[in-house]
Amino acid sequence: MATLQIRDLPDPLHHLLQLRARRAHRSLSQQALMDLQEACGGEPRERRRQALADLAALAAERDGAAFEPSPEALIREDRER
Repeated sequence: MATLQIRDLPDPLHHLLQLRARRAHRSLSQQALMDLQEACGGEPRERRRQALADLAALAAERDGAAFEPSPEALIREDRER
């Protein structure tokens, strides 16, 4: 697992992080990791689950109608850029 070191962290930010960690009963490192994960969109598996649920809802909304343009056409167009 990778490590991250942050230098020259402003005191107000450090104090805010300490306060958030105390309130959540976490270490400073745990809180920083949680905040970074949240800022980056949350836990990857949960993001994928949500994306699949969104796609399923969209497909149900469309009653099986084809997507225009098709996903294949969008990928082809992107590769040709």
